[in-house]
Amino acid sequence: MKDVVLTTDLYHKHADPNDHWNLASMFSLAYQGYIHFAGIMCDDDRSIKEDGSFLHFGDPSVQSVAQMNFITGMAVPVGFGSRRPIKTRRDLDEVLKERNRISSVTLLLDTLQRSENKVDIHMCGSCKDVVIAYNYAPELFEKKCDCIYLNAGTYDKQEPLEYNVSLEPYAFSQIFSIPCTIRWSPCFDSLKFPFAPAPRASYYDIEQGEMALVMSQAVKKYFNFMYGKVFDVNWLHYLRSPLDEMLFAEWSSKIRQMWSTPGFILSAGKTVTLDGDIVDVSSDSPSVFSYRPVSVNVSEDGLLSWQDTESSNVQMFVNAGPDIYPKAMRRVVKTLLQVLPDIE
Repeated sequence: MKDVVLTTDLYHKHADPNDHWNLASMFSLAYQGYIHFAGIMCDDDRSIKEDGSFLHFGDPSVQSVAQMNFITGMAVPVGFGSRRPIKTRRDLDEVLKERNRISSVTLLLDTLQRSENKVDIHMCGSCKDVVIAYNYAPELFEKKCDCIYLNAGTYDKQEPLEYNVSLEPYAFSQIFSIPCTIRWSPCFDSLKFPFAPAPRASYYDIEQGEMALVMSQAVKKYFNFMYGKVFDVNWLHYLRSPLDEMLFAEWSSKIRQMWSTPGFILSAGKTVTLDGDIVDVSSDSPSVFSYRPVSVNVSEDGLLSWQDTESSNVQMFVNAGPDIYPKAMRRVVKTLLQVLPDIE
């Protein structure tokens, strides 16, 4: 069983509800005993507006983590990232020289140190804190980090930068120098709207109402708490209170964009068939996604070029096609969510 760490820009009020769907999916895999969910690295809110001030999405959503911990009976720890921008190597060197305690960095390094097995890191937000951790302890990473799943970027047109890359372009560029397997999942081919599935992008969408059909009451309230931007500090009482049916009807009628699920499945030692069944990775059934070796060149401003190659520690996502991949992944999410229990 893999030890798994999730990095995420999980806020309350939310920035992107996708991060809460990711959190529930990861908890489901841990609840079923497929992974050991070793920790969550929450980004600090550091999106800078044109006038230099911060666009405040909210504080890291410890409420949602606490709700999932309570629903599943687990105790997954949370760390919080650095707010200091790292735009150049000089900025990174200043952070390393000061050696300030950054709780998400501490969480990751402690996990690597203590794990009896190699660790997978799933990156669904900024790359900054993983880069800081690596530069504190490169030998530890080389010894104990098995795979970094990097969910960021576009693979065709690079400008404008995809959101996760834009948060810390220099840090994004530095991930590719870490000496472990890097499984890169571009979010899109380009940022052309409306977004659509593409052969080497992980994007798909779900009908939230279809997912809600299999949710326990507690999980419905978990999503209500996030979508309703509930600022009542009594997050546990909220789970135990009657469901707000109007709020539930409002969000469950909408489509949700998704990206990161394939990597979660692989960390669990599973893959997904063309029909959307979750099976052991050793199965003979054709998989609806895979990762292929590529050579990558990436500039410090986050612009990347790639080409297929025979052998590389960097592997790039590829799916079975726009008529097959989204449908299969919708079934996967539904399968994961229906496992999460209700509370007494």
